[in-house]
Amino acid sequence: MRLILAATAATLLSACGGASVPASERAAVTAPADDARVLAVMSFAEWCGSCKALDPKVEAVQQANSFDGVAFAKIDYTSRDADAFFADAETLGIGETMRETFGDTIKTGRLYLVNLETGEVISTIDKSMDEAAITAAITDAAALS
Repeated sequence: MRLILAATAATLLSACGGASVPASERAAVTAPADDARVLAVMSFAEWCGSCKALDPKVEAVQQANSFDGVAFAKIDYTSRDADAFFADAETLGIGETMRETFGDTIKTGRLYLVNLETGEVISTIDKSMDEAAITAAITDAAALS
């Protein structure tokens, strides 16, 4: 009986993990435009509650504003595949920056404002910020770069 309960519990807990997304279904990541000075890159996962709170705010800010020299991108970590995550970061030109930022633990639900010339993370935006604060952070990052 204990074995059956343990097996059932293990099955249920494994279903709580992130969904596996085949490479063919992952969103394509492309390098930012040559005139971009700042990359606003979101570490995102479908299973991430913080992502679900932050993403609509970032989308609204993008639609309401024109940020000269700022490109936006998402790196999908839904499948929890660190190699794929960092390969996408390399495509964006920020592979080293993301490896230094995360180390061994990739954190989702944050928008990183990265100076594309220096690789420096200028600012980090999280779900606690409202649209006005997000807009100000992006505007400030663009002015610094």
